[in-house]
Amino acid sequence: MGKQLFIIGNGFDIFHGIQSRYSDFEAYVKTSRPSLYDALLEYFLQDELWSDFEATLALIDTNKIVEDAAQYLDDYGADDWSDSGHHNYQYEMQQAIDVVTVDLRNAFIEWILHLEIPSTGDLALPEDATYLSFNYTETPQRCYNIAEDSILYIHNKAIDLDSEIVLGHSRELSAEESFSNYEENDEMESYDVRVMEGNVILDDYFKNTYKDTASIISEREDFFRSLSDIDEIVILGHSLSTVDLPYFERIVDFVSPNCQWKVSYFGNRDKPVEILKSIGVPEKNITAIKIEELLS
Repeated sequence: MGKQLFIIGNGFDIFHGIQSRYSDFEAYVKTSRPSLYDALLEYFLQDELWSDFEATLALIDTNKIVEDAAQYLDDYGADDWSDSGHHNYQYEMQQAIDVVTVDLRNAFIEWILHLEIPSTGDLALPEDATYLSFNYTETPQRCYNIAEDSILYIHNKAIDLDSEIVLGHSRELSAEESFSNYEENDEMESYDVRVMEGNVILDDYFKNTYKDTASIISEREDFFRSLSDIDEIVILGHSLSTVDLPYFERIVDFVSPNCQWKVSYFGNRDKPVEILKSIGVPEKNITAIKIEELLS
């Protein structure tokens, strides 16, 4: 057999009994970070958040954040006005944003580090293959003794609480969507500087929670170019979600048109096949499998 590339998603960890579903993260936050959980209840749609966590980060209820902070937007002519009032609105808004960014990210890393990873696995995974992991766990290394230099953790891995993992959505605000977008002919004196600064905070939220796949791909260009001699790609437990699809498109750019693709499915067998076809993989090269078919 020629060279193989194994692409690993969260379903791979779940197959190994690791409680790494977003619903597991919800239970962890609810128990260990109740104030964070309450904030998430306020600012996100719960069904979407715990089923498609990263994508839902782009759907934060900015109206609710503005409304909550607006009570600190005192009138300049109020009898009890003080200079500190210049910053109360922005402060409250930043506090709300920090909860669903800084606190949420910290909780997420804590949870990843808290996950129990088995020491052995039952799949037939070759040590001489190349691995691309979308997970933050070290499951391939711990379960199968795959060498670290054979694995690219495309979004980094959680090693300790200071780990810089890549977590985010695929929505990049356009100029028209920007909260701080002002027309050149607008009379700036008509704007409240506090509101303007608050709008910048909202823009920064979307920038800071945006998963910049284009930059990540550019930084890892050598890896993608090295795939030209790959004969077979095996996708295990990856949903081929919209936010990660650009990585797969880049892989298609470099592998041979004759490269064979095996993709695991859970439930709908045709869905991953159709997604791969949509990014240019010939249908005749795609085989849908169950992860269990790789049991050793």
